[in-house]
Amino acid sequence: MKKIGFLVGISFLGVFCLSFFAFAQQEEGQTLTLSISDAISMALEESEDLQLSENEVRQYQSEKKEELSDALPQIGGLVQWSNNFQYPNIPATAGTKEYHLDTGISVSQALFTFGEISSAVTAAKKAVEASRYDKQSTEQGIVYHAKLAYYNTHLAKRTLEISQESYENAKENKEILEKRSAQGRVSKYDNIKISADISSRIPTVSNARADFASAMDALKVAVGAQKKDTVNLSQGFAQAYPDFDRDQLALLLYHHQPAIRALEKMIDEKQFLVASKRAALFPDISAFATWNRTGGSSEHYVKNNDMYDYGVAGLKIDVPIWSGGIDREKLYQARLDKQEAELEYQKGKKDYLLMLDQALSKYQEYRNTLKANVETIHWAEEFFKYSQELLGTGQISLTDLNDAELQLTGAKINKEVTLFNLSIILAQIERLTLTGRKYE
Repeated sequence: MKKIGFLVGISFLGVFCLSFFAFAQQEEGQTLTLSISDAISMALEESEDLQLSENEVRQYQSEKKEELSDALPQIGGLVQWSNNFQYPNIPATAGTKEYHLDTGISVSQALFTFGEISSAVTAAKKAVEASRYDKQSTEQGIVYHAKLAYYNTHLAKRTLEISQESYENAKENKEILEKRSAQGRVSKYDNIKISADISSRIPTVSNARADFASAMDALKVAVGAQKKDTVNLSQGFAQAYPDFDRDQLALLLYHHQPAIRALEKMIDEKQFLVASKRAALFPDISAFATWNRTGGSSEHYVKNNDMYDYGVAGLKIDVPIWSGGIDREKLYQARLDKQEAELEYQKGKKDYLLMLDQALSKYQEYRNTLKANVETIHWAEEFFKYSQELLGTGQISLTDLNDAELQLTGAKINKEVTLFNLSIILAQIERLTLTGRKYE
C-alpha cells in the first residue's frame, strides 16, 4: 500500500509539473519564425474581413436558391376545424352541421412567366459569381497588407541595426581620438565634440528601437500572434526586380483583377434583373390542383363516414392590368441600376489602369534609385574609412569625420528605404494583376 501511495503521489507531482511548465510557457509566449508566406497564411486565417466576404458569398447563394424556389412546385396543406355555434334557421343552412372539418392539399406549378423567374434566377447566379470575385479581391488586399506589415517591420529592424552601427562607429572614432590623445595632439574641443557625437546617437537608436517595436506590434496583430510572443523574420526585402511589359500587365489586369471581374458580373446581374422586371408586365401561366376532404357533424368529433372528397385541377392565367404603375417604375429603376453598373465598370477599369501605370513608373524610378544607393554606399564607406585614417594622423577635424560617418549612415538607410519601396511596389503590381497567383 505504501508503494501504491508513493506511485500515486509521484503521478500527481508529474502532472502538476507538466501543467506548471505549460502554463509558464504560455505566460512567456512562444517564439515564431515567420517567412512572408507564413505571415500571409496566418493573416488570411486571422482576418475577419475574409470571413465576412465568405458569409456574403453564402448569402448570395441562399438568395439564388430563394429565387429558384419560384420555379419549383408549390405544395400546401390545410386542416380546418370549425364550430358553427350560431347560424340562421333558413333553407340555405338546412344541411349545416354544428361542427365542420375541412382538410386538403393544393399544388401549383408555374408554367410560363415570359422569363420573369428564369431571369431572376440567372441574375442571382451572377450575383454569386460577383461575390466570389469580391472575396478574391478581399483576399488580395489581405495578402498585400500582410506583406506591407512584414516589410515595414523589416525596414524598422534594419534602421535600428544601422543606427546601432552608427553608434558603434562614433565609439570607434573616440578610440581613434584617444590614441591621438596619447600622443598629445588632441584638443579639449575634440574630446568634448566626440562625447557629444556619441550622446547624440543614443536618442536615434532609442527612436529606431521604438519604431521597430511599433512595427512588430502591428505585424503581430496582422498575423494573429500574441503581444508576448517573440517573432523573428526569416526573410528580407525582395531580391529580384525584373522588367515588366506594361501592355501585358494591362491585359492581366483586365482579365484577372477580381474587382474588375466583379464589376463585369454586376452588369450581367443588372441586365437579367431588367429582363425579370420587364417580364412582370406580362401574364403568368400556371397549373394548379387541389384535393379536399370535408364534412360536418352535430358532434365535435367529425367521423370519417360524415366526410366526402372533391378535387379541382386546371390552368390559371394571371394578367396584370393596372397596379398603379409600380411594375413600370421597378423596370425603370432596374435600368438605372444597370446603367450605374456599366459606369462603375468603366470607372473601375480607368482607376485600376492608372494605379498600374503609377506603380510601374515608381518601380522604374526606384530601380534607378537603388543603383545610385549602392554606388553611394560604396563611396561613402571608402570616404569614411579614409577619414578615420586622416583623423588618426591629425589631417582632418573631428567634424569632418562625423560628417563622413553621418553620410554613410544616411546612405545605408536610404538604400533600405528604396528596397522597402521596391518590395511594396512589387506587391502592389501582384495585387493588381495577380501575377504568380491563380484565381479561377
